[in-house]
Amino acid sequence: MDTGMRIKYNRIKKRMSLEDLASNILPVRELKKIESGLKEPSLDDLQKICKKLEIPLATKDNPVGKVLVKNFKSSLLHPKNRAHIMEQYADIHDHPLLSANEEIELEYGIQQIRYCIITGDLDNAEVKIKEIERFKEFMNQEQFYLFYKYLGNYNYILGDLEQAHKTYLTADKIVPSTISNSELGDLYYSIGLTASQCRYINQAKKYTEMALKIYQQEFVPRRIVECHLTIAINEKRMGNFKKSKEHFKNALMISNKLDYDPLKFDTEYNYGYFYFQFQNFEKALTHFKNALHYKPYEYISDILLCYCVMLKCYIELNDLENARKLLDKGHSIINEKNLSLSSPSNDLFKEVYTEFMSLSYLLNDEVNAFENILNENLKPIFAAQNKHFEIGFYYTLLGNTYIKRNEPLKASLALKESNEAFKKVITINEELEEQ
Repeated sequence: MDTGMRIKYNRIKKRMSLEDLASNILPVRELKKIESGLKEPSLDDLQKICKKLEIPLATKDNPVGKVLVKNFKSSLLHPKNRAHIMEQYADIHDHPLLSANEEIELEYGIQQIRYCIITGDLDNAEVKIKEIERFKEFMNQEQFYLFYKYLGNYNYILGDLEQAHKTYLTADKIVPSTISNSELGDLYYSIGLTASQCRYINQAKKYTEMALKIYQQEFVPRRIVECHLTIAINEKRMGNFKKSKEHFKNALMISNKLDYDPLKFDTEYNYGYFYFQFQNFEKALTHFKNALHYKPYEYISDILLCYCVMLKCYIELNDLENARKLLDKGHSIINEKNLSLSSPSNDLFKEVYTEFMSLSYLLNDEVNAFENILNENLKPIFAAQNKHFEIGFYYTLLGNTYIKRNEPLKASLALKESNEAFKKVITINEELEEQ
């Protein structure tokens, strides 16, 4: 930073107004000119200003501080575990060289945003974002890019997928040529993932394929698996089922070689859901059972999510004996943990709990309760997420149940709802393919 920028940076840091800093030193208009680079201060004025700001007259080269920030930044790109990152942060956090000059201090502050997000400290992440946002005018292109990328990460963790996606795209527009391939791959993957979750199919496929090429060159196995999964999901949405299956197979083959159970769960679950949607319920069940091997007992939402799809497979196979056994296991978990919709939890648990209870009503032949929870709770949840396939599936179950009960009018109404839902699946897929 030049002299004027240094003065302005430290004035803003100390939350001093122009008037406060200029007082008893020089006119405010002169300070404005200095801060904007239109005028150099006299040595006497500079000494007084620096003394008031409690900073040295000039910055010194700080190679150790640069190395500390560089190493910290690298470790945050593909963190192996939170504990390792937290240990490293504790070692360097109070190091005086990290605040010895303005540029390193700003760089470190930007990396702290990412650190807070990775460690799940969202309150401090928000504080740090607001703090660093005051210094946007002092950022170089790479820092500006990273700030927007990390802001996208923050929005993603908060569940604001649309805003995260827009912020990542802003970062993509200002990517500096100096950025590393690993960092660029991380951005492309973030855009691809949020595009997929927002159902921007073509964009999701494009960016994830770009990320996959980088991760294959850099050999980052976990991200290679995640890219294959995202591409597989979007190829399936586009109707490219052969390509989708190839990517699922690649994801499964690589994930099985890794010592990372959460990724193995995701791979097995998504591959199982692929077979479920194509009504190959036996193969779907094989993958869902495999998935459960990789999910610890305390991950209630994921376990119940898997149980719900397995229950639907058993119902379709008319294997009510295994369905009821699985239902009992689910209720045992719910009773043991004393869970209900009023329990403190996230949206995923509430969705999965509602779905599990609806299947429980159906299997226990409580048809009225099943229809009520479907109409009042489950359908609105699925509709808000454009999960029209699931809506169609459940109304088909309801219609078939009424057929068995010899209630043709109710069956007709339920199957009409099912038909409308499946029509929306086709319409939405056609619209997304055109984007």
